[in-house]
Amino acid sequence: MMISVFCCLFAFGLTPSSGQSSLLCELENSHVTESSGVAASHRMRGIYWTHNDSGDGPNLYAFDENGKDLGTYTLQNAKAIDWEDMASAKIGGVPYLYIADVGDNARIRKEIVVYRVREPEAKPGIHTIREFDTYTLKYPDEAHDCEALIVSPKEELILITKERAGQPGVYMASLKDSKHSYTLEKLGELKMDNAVRANRLVTGADMSPDGQFVVVRTYFVAYLYDNSKGRWFEKAPRLLRIPFERQGEGICFDVFNKKRLLTTSEGKPCRVSVIPLLLK
Repeated sequence: MMISVFCCLFAFGLTPSSGQSSLLCELENSHVTESSGVAASHRMRGIYWTHNDSGDGPNLYAFDENGKDLGTYTLQNAKAIDWEDMASAKIGGVPYLYIADVGDNARIRKEIVVYRVREPEAKPGIHTIREFDTYTLKYPDEAHDCEALIVSPKEELILITKERAGQPGVYMASLKDSKHSYTLEKLGELKMDNAVRANRLVTGADMSPDGQFVVVRTYFVAYLYDNSKGRWFEKAPRLLRIPFERQGEGICFDVFNKKRLLTTSEGKPCRVSVIPLLLK
């Protein structure tokens, strides 16, 4: 399967922009069984965050490069209908975590939600987060399934839909004021013209801390987009090799090591892989 995927992509002129992936660690925390999103800490080098797919509570899990459990953090009274991705960003010098409750397999949700949390200090134990922001979002057209959240350095929330047919849509809400309810703006569609269907099912995304690059992953491959001049989604991407995972969904740039990506997948123990970027 993986061989045929890469053969199709090479045939359409995409060349790899990553080195060989390797296993970084396996998570010590046995509660992480369906990692659906991953984010690197902006607060401390070598610290990372993840969460489970639907079926778990509103919980974040912290870990280090060795997979050591650095705590479970529960958002008090938050809902976890279908948490599908997360992101991290430093805004005004403050490190934040963003959690996307945006999954909608049946495409029936009238509203979706993104939570924003000041990134806590990662330490072992069970913790409660009592203060966080809740942003309610609506699509301008119809309900969509979604598994990918990006947060830009300008604190723009960018969602990429997971489409069964056609190209994924790119939607945005800019958190420039104190509002907590937004109608998303459709920016366009993701350029993946020649990708086979399996490689158009977007399961995760992230933006580099400097805003220069965007990575978008599917179950089998990932794509790197150049955002140096904006409107990255309209440009032809570069192909990234990613590990063959049981059900790969999480991906993020490493904040303190900008030339590598991390990925996570469902499974117990949760495996975290690292991908070196080959950037000029």
